[in-house]
Amino acid sequence: MSRRGDIANGVLLALCGAAVLAIVGWLALRPDLPAAWQAPGTPLLQSIAIAGALLLLVPLAFAIAKRGGHARTPALWFSLHAIAALLGTVLVTLHTAGRFGEPPAMQLLLLLALMALGVWARVRGARRMADTFATKRAGFDAPSANTRERLAAIIADKQRVLADLDLEADEATFSVTLAHWLAKPKLARRYAALARAEAKVMGQRTSVGRAQAWWRPLHMALSTLFLAGLALHVILVTFFAGWVADGGEVYWWHITQW
Repeated sequence: MSRRGDIANGVLLALCGAAVLAIVGWLALRPDLPAAWQAPGTPLLQSIAIAGALLLLVPLAFAIAKRGGHARTPALWFSLHAIAALLGTVLVTLHTAGRFGEPPAMQLLLLLALMALGVWARVRGARRMADTFATKRAGFDAPSANTRERLAAIIADKQRVLADLDLEADEATFSVTLAHWLAKPKLARRYAALARAEAKVMGQRTSVGRAQAWWRPLHMALSTLFLAGLALHVILVTFFAGWVADGGEVYWWHITQW
């Protein structure tokens, strides 16, 4: 890891490989392990699951810090987010006790997709982005007269909204943060919609390849699905343990057996 907290691509790939090897090794050894490793809800595996879930929330903390304007060392935050996600993935995989056919284990597919997408973005996507800024793309060409008029109208609307949203901000460099969403959600939503309209008029996504244009929205969508699934799983096993057990023994820690 560099002084500014960045993690090299080779190190990131090595960590991913180590995580995969750890999971494969555990799968090979699991049948011979003690009973505590054979069911997801044993005290050991439930504790491992809690630790894994907390680690998997680090990327969410990174997103909140970044969107809130508090990620003063983004490279370090990225490294922590990547390492915590890998460790969390290994731990929640252990928690499954090899029962990959049950619904909660489907969350692992989302984690696998997020891992693959994140590695691609870092190893290949970042290079493509650098190439984009080093060359003249369609998104940076001089716009037509009609496009200039549409952009002028959008920018004027943005400036009017921004005057109420954040009086000291400069429209040319401003982006909506979490603080704006919490303090003035209607204005923040309006400004974000105008920013998307401006990007569409400029053809920003069409000026690069599909992978480069859509990896981030896809990453965010998959992350949201995973977090929603994680929250649902925790709620069900904690408060609806009887329903989850479906007539079987509720052997894990829980609050109610609804």
